[in-house]
Amino acid sequence: MQAASLSALADLIARLERADATLDATLAEIAPQATVPMREAVLPLARAQLALVQANADITLVADELRRYQKYAMPGKPSLQIVQLRKQQGAVKQTALIARQNFAQATHAFLRESGLTAPARRLPTDFATGWLAKIATA
Repeated sequence: MQAASLSALADLIARLERADATLDATLAEIAPQATVPMREAVLPLARAQLALVQANADITLVADELRRYQKYAMPGKPSLQIVQLRKQQGAVKQTALIARQNFAQATHAFLRESGLTAPARRLPTDFATGWLAKIATA
């Protein structure tokens, strides 16, 4: 499932924080059996998704830069710049793993609080990603 873009998620978070009445009505319509106000359940999920999308974008950016420098590197001992990029790549990958874990935890908390259930044979994180993409475009 395709995640919502950074700008769409940032806009959704801003709408959730300022208590947009039309968004609240849409959320209440989607999940009438929620145990907490939907805005309170969706906000942590949207923030976790935003962190995950940003981390994946950072991985791509660092990997592209490393590829560009390694392409013309001389054989033998790597340059200081390549070593620093490899360290940066490791840090970004670790950040992405943490963001992925936080998103999974936020997804489970969201599904528990909202009363929604993920369809059978579908990962809860995939369901939440698609659900957020629909809400972000609404």
